[in-house]
Amino acid sequence: MSHAHVHSEGPSAESLALNHEVSDAQSQPIIWGVVIVAGVLILSFALMAGVLALTAGSVADTSNALLDDEVTQLQLPPAPRLEQNPRVEGDRIIAEATEHLESYGWVNERAGRAHIPIERAMELLLEHGFDAVK
Repeated sequence: MSHAHVHSEGPSAESLALNHEVSDAQSQPIIWGVVIVAGVLILSFALMAGVLALTAGSVADTSNALLDDEVTQLQLPPAPRLEQNPRVEGDRIIAEATEHLESYGWVNERAGRAHIPIERAMELLLEHGFDAVK
């Protein structure tokens, strides 16, 4: 299998005089390519403008819209659900936890178990030691 190679004899005299090749690329195919691409773009723009002009007032597909009675019957997705406003809900969770850690209250009133503020619990642990905790 032989390959035929086209050997040029070197740059033309005109190319040597101008210090660059003058015959490498033909400009006519490039110009035609740009004209064709521009024509296709203009044609597609005109076609889309025509479609939009024809359907501007009649696009009324409501097949995915919720009706008023459907809105009231929405089911919540299973847990865990995303928070609507993480900053507000996070602040609320922190406030509730802080209030619980800094207050007195019953864990199980019948069994006589209560929770106390964490600072007071640490003081009692220092006074009585860990052996007294049961």
